[in-house]
Amino acid sequence: MKKIIVFTATRAEYGLLKWIIKNLNRKYKVIVIAGGTHLSLEDGYTINEIINDGINNVLELPFLLSSRNCASLTISVGNGLIQMAQIFQIYKPNYTLLLGDRHEIFIPSITSLLCNVPIVHLHGGEITEGVIDEQIRHAITKMAHIHMPSTEFYGENISRMGEEDWRIHIVGAPGLENAVKEKLFSINEIKKEIGLDLTEPSILCTYHPVTLESINNTKSQIENIINAFSKFDNFQIIFTRPNAEVGSEIIIKEIRKAIEERKGRWFFFESLGMRLYQSILKYIKALTGNSSSGIYEASFFKIPAVDIGNRQKGRYKPKSVISCGYSEEEIIESLKIALYDKNFRTKIESMKCPFGDGKTSEYLLKAFNNFANLPNEKILKKKLDFKVKKNEWHRYF
Repeated sequence: MKKIIVFTATRAEYGLLKWIIKNLNRKYKVIVIAGGTHLSLEDGYTINEIINDGINNVLELPFLLSSRNCASLTISVGNGLIQMAQIFQIYKPNYTLLLGDRHEIFIPSITSLLCNVPIVHLHGGEITEGVIDEQIRHAITKMAHIHMPSTEFYGENISRMGEEDWRIHIVGAPGLENAVKEKLFSINEIKKEIGLDLTEPSILCTYHPVTLESINNTKSQIENIINAFSKFDNFQIIFTRPNAEVGSEIIIKEIRKAIEERKGRWFFFESLGMRLYQSILKYIKALTGNSSSGIYEASFFKIPAVDIGNRQKGRYKPKSVISCGYSEEEIIESLKIALYDKNFRTKIESMKCPFGDGKTSEYLLKAFNNFANLPNEKILKKKLDFKVKKNEWHRYF
């Protein structure tokens, strides 16, 4: 039985990988390596979510330092590389499966490259001009051997980067599978779980640092968001914790301060987990901030999303997304459209989600079956080919 290393460092990342891990386990031996904020008490120690889901063969990789400045994050990656090398020596995987564009995935990708283990990469080809994720994602694309983008639009970007077209498998966005397969909580169950009453009109906000912009702007950005929300007194505001990145502590501090003044109407959650997050998403009036879930999951649920600033700039955005700048005025005007514009909301109701049908894990298993019998030498030896040949792609929806 061939072995697949699957790496996850955050609750959000695992939420996207959950069904993929379960489906691959039907035919392959999947070894889940969990590190980063999964092992951080202040971030909710979310490795418990993986274990509680019945996932087997979970290894802990405690590489993350408590501080979130650039030096600490760099040292954390170094710590992870040392431990990952030891894991590869012991388990000798046949493939490494990686998702997205966070800096932590350099740990398994560098190890895989040096150990001649083929890398399978999900969510490549995307564009996010405001964050270092942009460079990380494209670097991983050049290191990876099999590409699994969420749409043809991103598949074309991968091909234009010189990747051979036979390596491209269009499988959709894995986050949508939770909406299809997961038994989401009802309004009453949500209230019982976390005390949140979603019979009240509510806005959900997830705002991450914009890491290619000055950290000095982070405080004013979150202040503008908070000030904009204060103009919508008839709505509950629900904040979730930002990613563990440079500037995240500033965002958390300002949110906590704002909530102290509005207890009972504004809320902050350290870690909701994918099931609770999507359950809440189903019942809110709008999603705000700069999370990719505003583009993917919100469009699937036909929920308006206000995308603030440059973190997601360049990504393909469906009709449900309203993009705006950082100013308080722009955020207020965008929220008014999302919440009150009947024509806009009607347009969302009739749109088709462009990121698949919620069957990504099934398509991914088919894709593995497609290339698993290829000689390792063919997969590992890459050639530059900048001509886009869509007829060589593998499409699954």
